[in-house]
Amino acid sequence: MEKVRVGFIGAGRISTLHALAYEANPTGELVAVADRDEKIASDRASEWGAGTTYADYRELLASPDVDAVEILLPHNLHLKVTIDALEAGKHVSLQKPMCLDMDEARQIAAAAERADVTFRMVENYRTYEPYMRAKKMLDAGEIGEPLGMRVKTVHGAGRGGWSIPTSTMSWRIDASQSGRVNSIHDYGAHITSIIPFFLGEVEKVHAMADLTAGEERFTGSRSVITWKQANSQVLGTWDMNDSDAFVIDTKYYPVDEWVEITGTRGILWMTRCTARMVDLPPLMMIRDGRTHGYSDLETDWGDSFRRAGHEFTSGITNGTQPQLDAAEASHTLAISLAAAKSAVEQREVAISEL
Repeated sequence: MEKVRVGFIGAGRISTLHALAYEANPTGELVAVADRDEKIASDRASEWGAGTTYADYRELLASPDVDAVEILLPHNLHLKVTIDALEAGKHVSLQKPMCLDMDEARQIAAAAERADVTFRMVENYRTYEPYMRAKKMLDAGEIGEPLGMRVKTVHGAGRGGWSIPTSTMSWRIDASQSGRVNSIHDYGAHITSIIPFFLGEVEKVHAMADLTAGEERFTGSRSVITWKQANSQVLGTWDMNDSDAFVIDTKYYPVDEWVEITGTRGILWMTRCTARMVDLPPLMMIRDGRTHGYSDLETDWGDSFRRAGHEFTSGITNGTQPQLDAAEASHTLAISLAAAKSAVEQREVAISEL
């Protein structure tokens, strides 16, 4: 079978990681790049071996030589470009978060339902190998029945990571482009995707967050978020902190995460993801009075993008649905929005309210 021909819409910083998926992909190849900055599009296409560039994404969508697209754009552009791509008959991989609000999510979901193509929101944390192994261990009952989950994230000063010009980050601090929550809505979309990945859907959320920037725009970078899983008594906590004095060893962003899932027999502990903050095995299990470390895992964050891209093109080829479909993507967005609503209104918020 011929490979799926993929075009990138958007060629910013994160696209360099998505491109890893097409270096040795048995089911897909990168054939086109669209970016309104024609030099960036040309430079990226040359670097990646993509044969065609566009300044207007609509010209890419009109091309019969493109089967699928990865949409890698600011959040405020997700709705229009995604619907345009679906209506053009292209398979779609949409960068997280799905969009700005639940009304937009419903519009995307409806368009995906109408289209006879594959839609997924890409979430590379779900294809990070230590998390994938932990999910298999959890499902196999290695720590018994889940009792609770704890997520800790910290943003600091990077050592060895990307140098990101302020100009390229400006859209992220513009509420009209990135949404009003920033850390909870943008970066936090990674976290709200792994909560249901491990434990299923969330029923309700409560959050306390730093609102010093004002209720209409706050970063959420100092937050404590709690939640209850649907149809169970399993509870979870997620807290975020940032400090420019906190040095994080990283190849990418100066942020890292660790996740603990407690069960009736033991604990699974994932000690890193985006960076290399701690010198411990990436996955550990505490059970029956003993600690087991698992180091036979690929821990480079970039590898999770490679796996995610392979999942997209192989799903198209095999007729299987890649993670996350429109319903799953909408639910992860709802968790983020519920957390923001809770922080502002200082009350518990049920997902059903959204």
